[in-house]
Amino acid sequence: MNLFITGGTGFIGQAVARKAISLGHQVTALVRDDSSAAASALARLGVTLHSGNLREPQSFAATAGAADGVMHMASTNDASAAAADEAAAVAMLSHLHPGAAFVYTSGTWVYGNTEGEPATEASALNPTPLVAWRPAVEQQVLALAARRSIAAVVLRPAMVHGYGGGIFGMLAGMVRQTGSVRVVGDGRNHWPAVHVDDLAMAYLSAVERAASGDGRVAGQIFNVVAEDAVAVAEMGEAIRASVGADRVECWPLDDARKSLGPFADALALDQTVSGQHARRVLAWEPQGPGLIADLAIQKHFQQSNGA
Repeated sequence: MNLFITGGTGFIGQAVARKAISLGHQVTALVRDDSSAAASALARLGVTLHSGNLREPQSFAATAGAADGVMHMASTNDASAAAADEAAAVAMLSHLHPGAAFVYTSGTWVYGNTEGEPATEASALNPTPLVAWRPAVEQQVLALAARRSIAAVVLRPAMVHGYGGGIFGMLAGMVRQTGSVRVVGDGRNHWPAVHVDDLAMAYLSAVERAASGDGRVAGQIFNVVAEDAVAVAEMGEAIRASVGADRVECWPLDDARKSLGPFADALALDQTVSGQHARRVLAWEPQGPGLIADLAIQKHFQQSNGA
């Protein structure tokens, strides 16, 4: 397939690009700076680079529209994230031809606290403030795609780990400033988790099956979860051991908000989320290490990254 991806230079996007190329797909990636180290790494994989800006959909929508499938994984990660995400998705969907596939990235944070019960795709949504806007964009994507006969899929990934990257790499990196691993809240909460390589496989399964006309996939939402609930206290201790920190420190939510804003509320969520629907329909079977086992080898990546 001829695929177009946004967010290709990011943690998730790089894994998706690697997997897509390995499966024989032709991949074009949106990049802000085609001379950056991350963009150069994509080019070495065999990815075609398309210079553009997520905030300016006209800079890439037509190129995306020529693809057989689009995987939208980029975010501005700032106060404009909602508007930029909606505009980019609408622009690309408006250019895609009928029969094309479109995979939209959401996340399990839209469920809010799950009170110990495993959330499924049919569960009520109670998004944490950071992503309060996302459910409406999910529905807009699915509705616009249906009107244009485009096979759209919404993926809700769990907390993504692997190779010392993502939020877990950020938490490990914060040790340099504080000397301790800081977990927001009392540490008794849980996070669902998925390895980045397993997540990449879910993206490729979704885009391939949607483009093939699989009626069980188009218009559907899938939680991409390998582990339903991992104890945050256990996660904190695994990071502490791997980076040689002095201790794991509980960071009261009110104090964390002063530094992290609404991101703190997201980190304080207590979630159990089921990924069974994706396993059944996408024939997706996670192969990567679990979160705690992965964090145990994070020291290698911290050292490699100069931490």
